[in-house]
Amino acid sequence: MQNMWIIFMILGIIVLCLLLLLIVALRYQRDYWRYLGIPHERPKKLWPIMKQLVTQSLSTDAMKSAHYTAIYNKFKGSGPFCGFYALLQPRALILDRELIRQIMVKDFWNFNDRGIYCNQKTDPLSGDLYGLRGNSWKEMRQKLDPSFERDRMAWLYGSLYEEAEQLLLVVSTTLMKQQHTTLHIQKLMRRYVIAALASCVFGLNAEHRKKYPLEKFEEMTELVLSTRKHGYLLNLIMIRFPNFCRRLRLRLTPKEAEVYFLTLLEDIVAQREASGVRCQDYLQLLLDIKALELTTHEYEADKELNAHLQHELAAHAFVFLKAGYEQTANTLSYALYELAVNTEVQSQVRQELKEVMAKHNNNLSYECIQSLTLMGHVINETLRMHPITPYIQRRVLENYAVPDHLKYTLVKELFLIIPTHAIHNDPEYYPEPERFNPDRWGSPRDSLQVQSTWFGFGAGARNCIGLQFAQLQLRLALSLLILEFEFTLNSKRPLVNIDDGIALQLTPLGVVEPGLEERAL
Repeated sequence: MQNMWIIFMILGIIVLCLLLLLIVALRYQRDYWRYLGIPHERPKKLWPIMKQLVTQSLSTDAMKSAHYTAIYNKFKGSGPFCGFYALLQPRALILDRELIRQIMVKDFWNFNDRGIYCNQKTDPLSGDLYGLRGNSWKEMRQKLDPSFERDRMAWLYGSLYEEAEQLLLVVSTTLMKQQHTTLHIQKLMRRYVIAALASCVFGLNAEHRKKYPLEKFEEMTELVLSTRKHGYLLNLIMIRFPNFCRRLRLRLTPKEAEVYFLTLLEDIVAQREASGVRCQDYLQLLLDIKALELTTHEYEADKELNAHLQHELAAHAFVFLKAGYEQTANTLSYALYELAVNTEVQSQVRQELKEVMAKHNNNLSYECIQSLTLMGHVINETLRMHPITPYIQRRVLENYAVPDHLKYTLVKELFLIIPTHAIHNDPEYYPEPERFNPDRWGSPRDSLQVQSTWFGFGAGARNCIGLQFAQLQLRLALSLLILEFEFTLNSKRPLVNIDDGIALQLTPLGVVEPGLEERAL
């Protein structure tokens, strides 16, 4: 009996020691930045943190952006970075322009991890450029980079032009059918972008759409983008301990959507490979990459290898939906809104279009689109005021001592935040940041400054690989719409949030030929 008491005492002491260690660890975690002497935002009290974990309440991107902007404005000038906490996890918010350049460009090798969970084996659609890290990301990027060269974009121009022309017809016929001239523009832009991606990236032509209707394609896309498969706490664990979660075969993509997209691509790819017909779309470029990969292996008929490459192809295609669907549609909507507010700029863009087209035989060719200087400035300024991502996240791969700042070290596995929205609205870099001013892009800008103060499509080696594709989509849609319509606001209420919708008044500048409206149905 006495031995039992001794055992219980020992177990009690062990449990007590573990609890004390946990308390000490939590205390150290909460005071991490104070111990290091780094300027920082104090963590929340324990009760709000527990409440957030229990209720599974999530912070939206807008809420995070406002939080990061407040921290940036509070600590800017105090050092190269400051500290803050995500729940109890210490994170660093980058303040210094030179450190941003080192992270995004100069010493990129140590910061190429976005801190996003992916599992290629059990969740093939997650194994894309956006989620991969290290050598896996590097190898995939090297394979895909050639497909986005300038001549390849010219090759895709015809397919994208057809979708932009279809958008113009939809807008025209919608106005003809209703009694007023006001349109909620964002829904139309989303439809244009999803149709362009379905056609150019997934090869979904008119014949294929009989089997795979665009409405179902859009529904499955929305399912993936709007569904959180796991709760808040499990998502944190997946990000913090990705290797462990991969062993548990945890996944992010809803199974229904995965089956849909894999089946669709397998069907279209099989038809193309059987027929030998080459199409001028991005899917053809992915097929060329797949074929090249097969020829470099000894056993080209290996079913396992073929399945792996097919899954890679699907992930390459699907990343356009994850990183390009809502982002491009929102940018288009914001650009039209800003041009509606700033009608003098809209007139200048329209005049430039007419002058450039006159030099190209009144043909809106690829070369014509690419030479639109003011259009490029409008897009840059739109992305400055309404960035695609209000912040950029990176995770440190190895300890990194910040040059010229002895006490500042970014430790391995630390999450970094670059507050895009705050930097884009910093008057030191952009005077009168609240004013839409495309002219600020007309004068030469230091390339190093652009690399570290403007993140329209990211920066450095891990910038958006599809930026040329997105630029082409934006320029085409804006050009065709501005040539045909004048955009104005239908109220004096300024835009607060794109989720509220953007209602614009359209005044036709020309006449749509009778009969064309049937093509938009």
